[in-house]
Amino acid sequence: MWSGAWWERVQKLLPKGATLVPVILTSDKTQLSNFSGDNWPPSFHATVLLGYLPVAKLESVPKAKRAVLAYQLFHNCMHSLLEPLVEAGRKGVEAVCADGYVRRAHPIVAAYVADHPQQCLVACCQENHCPKCPVQPNKRGVPVDLPVMQDPDKMLVMICDALEGNKGPGFAEAGLRSIHPFWANLPHCDIFTCLTPDLLHQLHKGVFKDHTVKWVTACMDGKEDEVDRRFQTMPLHLNLHHFKKGISLVSQWTGNKYKQMEKVFLGVVAGAADPDIVKVVRAVLGFVYYAHYKAHTEDSLSCLQDTWIRCHSHKHVFVCLGVCDDFNIPKLHSMSHYIDSIRLFGSADGYNTEGPERLHINFAKLGYCTSNRKQYIQQMTTWMECQDAFQRFDQYLQWLKAGRKSQLPSRSGYNDTEEAEDAEKDGKEVEQETAPESHARADNGSEEYNISKHLAFPSTSVKTITEEFGAPDFIHCLEEFVTKTVASSSAS
Repeated sequence: MWSGAWWERVQKLLPKGATLVPVILTSDKTQLSNFSGDNWPPSFHATVLLGYLPVAKLESVPKAKRAVLAYQLFHNCMHSLLEPLVEAGRKGVEAVCADGYVRRAHPIVAAYVADHPQQCLVACCQENHCPKCPVQPNKRGVPVDLPVMQDPDKMLVMICDALEGNKGPGFAEAGLRSIHPFWANLPHCDIFTCLTPDLLHQLHKGVFKDHTVKWVTACMDGKEDEVDRRFQTMPLHLNLHHFKKGISLVSQWTGNKYKQMEKVFLGVVAGAADPDIVKVVRAVLGFVYYAHYKAHTEDSLSCLQDTWIRCHSHKHVFVCLGVCDDFNIPKLHSMSHYIDSIRLFGSADGYNTEGPERLHINFAKLGYCTSNRKQYIQQMTTWMECQDAFQRFDQYLQWLKAGRKSQLPSRSGYNDTEEAEDAEKDGKEVEQETAPESHARADNGSEEYNISKHLAFPSTSVKTITEEFGAPDFIHCLEEFVTKTVASSSAS
């Protein structure tokens, strides 16, 4: 984030010498009794749980008012959680930094990581509207170059007027809800800009799986059977997932399965679909992979823009073939905001919702399983406090084990290098501590090889390899490899 334009923009608004501390928020719903999703951990203790937000049924409230009250309940809870940031963001608080110096830090809400329903809930707009820009619902399928973001001050005035009973003509056009937002008093917070791209739900699940794959399958001869057959005939590879039963029978999709299907989907479509369809698939996959870059340059952003333009240039083929009526889809429109968000906050991969999805297990489900399912919120909170205490104590023990002397300056005021030079001049021997060698590689320097668990072509003859697979030098290379391996083993 520090390399993005947002940091420099907000830093200029703070007093001279102030330290900007960006705050990244995230929220999501989950079921407490089911374990699912990708099995990969986020950065260790990089995320702090602020609180559990209630999902009340409000059965005693008339149905016509339940939705609005549920939305307001969310904003009231968020207001209570973030209230300390209002004064701290304006006046700053003294904080000890990692280098030991005390600075006046200003915590400012910089980004909000959420899926589309949560984004609309945060932005106080209806789900058929864009939570970031004022585009109309029936024009979301039209490409707009660098769309203008919503003005938070203007939106807040219209919301306040609506709460007082004075709904202006622009209130319904903007798709707003009569809710007092939690971000109204947060300093230097543009909530519409804070909403970051969501690679998991917007690209992998939305644009690719729910729309592109569905439309392409409907356009192919044989429909799902042909697509399944092509996935089944894909050769085995170490770094590829083999869908041995196809994709139509997959009951639970995860982010990893979306990515594995994207690796081979262009090969599945090639030769079996209209050339324009292949171009659309290539453009969509290109956009997905460019959006996943961990570092961007002007060239990579230009390529991202080109793939987005090519996607819109060839998408009409689906309308011509009758598989869809229009492209007024929120997740398809969200692609137009990626470049601007990357320029502001850095790579989109750092704001993916896969991290919060995985934290459902750490922050909610594990605590629920340790409870007796009665008044479980209090028990989950106690369990989380115990886990945090264990973690802090473990870090303290690791600090003691490493030795505090290496972290403190010498009593003479000189560093180790200066002491060693002085001792060498005096003819004294200096005992130096050396870090233990890494055991990532073997002592004899031998290389490790990974092979597939299930061979793609078992019991293949040398003649077949040299002739049919186009490897005429296979025997020579094999002999050279065996000779080097035997010699290395004998030397060790």
